[in-house]
Amino acid sequence: MNITELQQQFSSIVKIKKGGQKVVYSAITNEGLPVALKIIYDSTDPRVLQEIDLVKGLELSNIPKIIASGIVTDDTIGDNVLYIVEELVEGISLRDWINKGNKADLPTAYNILHTLLSIEIELEKKGILHRDINPNNIILGNDNKVYLIDFGLAKQLGGVSLTQTTALLGPFTPGYAPREQFANMKLHQDVRTDLFQIGVTLHECCTGKNPFIHENDNILDVLERTMTIMPPVLVLSGDTKGMFSQFINMLMAKNQSQRPGTAVDAMRYLQAIKSTLDLGE
Repeated sequence: MNITELQQQFSSIVKIKKGGQKVVYSAITNEGLPVALKIIYDSTDPRVLQEIDLVKGLELSNIPKIIASGIVTDDTIGDNVLYIVEELVEGISLRDWINKGNKADLPTAYNILHTLLSIEIELEKKGILHRDINPNNIILGNDNKVYLIDFGLAKQLGGVSLTQTTALLGPFTPGYAPREQFANMKLHQDVRTDLFQIGVTLHECCTGKNPFIHENDNILDVLERTMTIMPPVLVLSGDTKGMFSQFINMLMAKNQSQRPGTAVDAMRYLQAIKSTLDLGE
């Protein structure tokens, strides 16, 4: 099958994003289902192929489902490309929401945190680390649900590593990854790595700024701050005893042993402090 024949399976195809080796379109299948159609020009990219395998094995309502995937020929470039047909989530990325000047109040922050921890509990059961939880990869859906996307850096614990053990740096997004991730300490990466990223993301959506990234930074500055600077404790209306803010800082602890040991432990802590939070319910 070539790319033209693939496109004939859809209508209302509109480009919504382009970056690197990927173009994303919104489209409607011939059966009337709105979807995201992704075209990846490197059809052998091992991280993309792993992402497809990992996401297809998930049954979580807060992670867009992969409906189909495969290889087609793109005659315009004379090569094969990889396509992915994915459930379309209509909404706004947390990044764009923050960039519009929004800051999360306590009920919004609690909802985002509760959702991310719920997802993390299920990922932990399957031995999957997302490793790229940040505002770019969180969608605030028009259906009032929070979605986690982009498993391009995900890792299957116990699986084959795609990063050389001798590499000085592992794959990561600066300002969100803890030291055990960006320093490529493979044996130290576990659910606490994702919990750190969740903490940073929550801090940013409440304050409007990543606590480790300043203007005109170079990557070494960001990594140095990530290792040495403890962000200021959040001050949120409704956090009557400051326990929500303390929990966010716990998630961002430099030492892994000071973070919750499992996603279940983190959720238990959040539920235990809920009575101290004025969520307007």
